[in-house]
Amino acid sequence: VSFRLWLEHLGGQKAQRKAMDVVPSSDGANNLANAPSSNGNGDSPAISEAKESGSMQSFLQTLRRTFGSRFLCYLVLNYMFLKGMVFTMLQTSMLPYFQKMGVKGVEFQLASVVAMIPWSMKGFIGVLSDIVPIGRFHKRGYLLLSAMLGGFGVCVLGLWRPGEGHLWTAAALFGCAFTFLATFDLLCEGKYSEMMREEKAGSEVLTFVWTMCQWGSLLAAAVLYFVIDSEGPRPVILGCLPFAFVAFWRTWMGDLHEEPARSWKSLRAKAYSEPELFLLALLMACCGSLVVALATAFWGRQGRLLAAVSVSVLLVVFSFRTLPRVLARSNLYMFIISISYLDLSGPLSYWYTGTDGCVPSGPHFSYSYFLAVSNVVGSAGSMLGAVLFQSMQSWSFRSAFRVTTFVQISASLFDLFIITRMNLTLGIPDAFAYLFGDAACQSIAAQMIIMPQALLTARLCPRGAEATVFAILAGFQNFGSNIGSILGAQLAETYGIQCSRLGPCNFESLINLIILCHILAPMACLSFLFLVPTAKMNDEKAFATDSPPPSFASPSPSPLNSPRVSDPDSPEPEGDGEYFLLQDDGMVVRQLSG
Repeated sequence: VSFRLWLEHLGGQKAQRKAMDVVPSSDGANNLANAPSSNGNGDSPAISEAKESGSMQSFLQTLRRTFGSRFLCYLVLNYMFLKGMVFTMLQTSMLPYFQKMGVKGVEFQLASVVAMIPWSMKGFIGVLSDIVPIGRFHKRGYLLLSAMLGGFGVCVLGLWRPGEGHLWTAAALFGCAFTFLATFDLLCEGKYSEMMREEKAGSEVLTFVWTMCQWGSLLAAAVLYFVIDSEGPRPVILGCLPFAFVAFWRTWMGDLHEEPARSWKSLRAKAYSEPELFLLALLMACCGSLVVALATAFWGRQGRLLAAVSVSVLLVVFSFRTLPRVLARSNLYMFIISISYLDLSGPLSYWYTGTDGCVPSGPHFSYSYFLAVSNVVGSAGSMLGAVLFQSMQSWSFRSAFRVTTFVQISASLFDLFIITRMNLTLGIPDAFAYLFGDAACQSIAAQMIIMPQALLTARLCPRGAEATVFAILAGFQNFGSNIGSILGAQLAETYGIQCSRLGPCNFESLINLIILCHILAPMACLSFLFLVPTAKMNDEKAFATDSPPPSFASPSPSPLNSPRVSDPDSPEPEGDGEYFLLQDDGMVVRQLSG
């Protein structure tokens, strides 16, 4: 949708400016008090005019009127330079950084799990900032602390030259940097979502944010292309440090405007309104993230497996106790498919970039090609995946998950195509086969897998607790990916996969491992599709709610009454003090509020 809107804005003619005085307020936002509130579609007149005129100038003017120039610049900092550029530079620098440390492929994959743990803790960070402010404001203290933590991690990684024995220290430092990025991403997203509701804004900001992320990723690819092979990963990592300083400075200056926090009594009442939801977020952070990270680093193969399985079962059971049943069932399916594509990124990355001592007849890709050039093609593939998904909007969720799973499986065939060297038999060079086969198709498949998950989560989130529940469910999916990485590393060790960049390496079982982890395991998950509602993705009435359920902002906790089924032929549920959710067979579930 964002891509289509962006094309509409680019393709229009230059708009005529509206004769309207915009008076800056003291906090840098724009005063639109004298403007009409909205049109019949719920959009402000400025937004409607921008949509009709379709020019870049009116697009930016609309954003400035809604969010103010100061906060708009803060969004550019966060999404273009932090989430887009810095995230890409740090994530792609991990492979050469650990390879130069002498880390083996499976160990690199496990270290990546530890480094990415903060993205699974976003739900807890959001809940904690909501009920335990640092200083006078809810978000600012957490943003400042995370910027200092990220700056520390980046500085040490850029200046330190660790050996193989410091694997987990380096992974923890990358985790510090990703904590900085995850915190800014979450809290800034919460702020612009809040402003969208207050200003009755349209989807322009989503288009803007998505575009900034893509531009930032392309800038990072350009930096990597010219620097990573000649200078190594450390200058790339140090190049992220100024952005941490700028993020700290602009946050300190109040570019993200907030109202002062309420009294502690009010905040305690807010936390007590949904204690089990808060406890689920806490379990996700402590058990789902920290315990698994410690087990990955220090508990060995059996300890990792035991921790991954036991923590997963604990979180799933507690989610069924806390969340509405239909939401919990759908979350379980999305958790399963996040695990099922068992990650083999460590062995595969070493196979593609290994030297003659590791893979004598391999592709021997340079870092600039494997990380930078393929990233550009991958971005284009993600855009194409988003566009292709739009043609599936009239499908049911079950059909969408079924098709996207087969697309993901089909994309994995390109790895087999290259590793078996069939491409050379057909006269197709490795670089061409990887770039327009593996890199592009994997990105298309990944985007098409993500989009129905995000849409189903958004449809089922109960009103009044959208941000909290959405963050928790996103944490479940990130945690599922981490579990998939751990299980993939376990299988790689079991199959005897051994790899280091200079060799010697053993990839004899890699083909069988790809078939098991990337083809058979995802196909097996299709048997759990009964957990997903049968409704169509564009059927908003099926997911409509009457009154919002209790949330962190509610005065009393939500009861755990057993739901009863209402008449499925009734198009509009009626009732006072109740809310409605969809059952897996398409019937409406009525859950009483008292």
